[in-house]
Amino acid sequence: MKYTARLSIAFLVITIGCLIAVKSSAHLDKRVWPSLAVALPNPFRQPPKIDSQPDSPLLISNARYYWIISLNAGISTEMRFEVTNRSKTVIHSYDWRYYSPAPVGNGAFGVAPGGLLPGQSRDDSLIEQEYAPFTLTIDFVQFADGPAWFSVSPQSTVKPDGFSAGAKAAADYLLGVMNENEVQTVLETLPRIHAEVEDAGFPSTNPEFGAFGFYCGVTNMAVRVEHEYQNGGARRVERFLRAYSGPRRN
Repeated sequence: MKYTARLSIAFLVITIGCLIAVKSSAHLDKRVWPSLAVALPNPFRQPPKIDSQPDSPLLISNARYYWIISLNAGISTEMRFEVTNRSKTVIHSYDWRYYSPAPVGNGAFGVAPGGLLPGQSRDDSLIEQEYAPFTLTIDFVQFADGPAWFSVSPQSTVKPDGFSAGAKAAADYLLGVMNENEVQTVLETLPRIHAEVEDAGFPSTNPEFGAFGFYCGVTNMAVRVEHEYQNGGARRVERFLRAYSGPRRN
């Protein structure tokens, strides 16, 4: 550990010196500098804890810290980790959260990777402003074929009540669009559905909804409508929306 730390410090000093020397050269175009950054492993930070839920479709692993050295932004700390789809279904999107007993070091992010295949992994990261130790966890997973998974944590940012409210509001809105136009207009509405269907109370959200519960419910409805169309065309979308907005609600 002692030799690793010394090597890292030496590498850090050399890297900073090289970058400063290069930047000071009058022969280089200054426009290249905004995109220039170097990532160095930070051996002094202990990796964050990982709250691994046995039934979660996503597995968080390989959390580690880096120094990010940029000539314009200076030195910052970035935490990187891997997220792996350990389910048998393509994942459309998910929400992850980091939490700490300290007042700082708490937050959550929604990620839409464009289809995370079974067994596939991707990198996520967090630019850390504080040094409070924290824990990583998964709050919510939206599958590409419609179903969703929820964390049972009381602190989860996505709760079933908020999810159901968002899905119902989106279904009612899309049904109104379909009644006034046609299914094709419904499909054209999906990319902007979050702008059309919003939680009126946000950001002072009902605590039973979770901060992103309503939003994820709207996303779920968009995913399900698109899935219905891909597997049965316009008529299947029409049947689905009318059934969902009817007396019996999923």
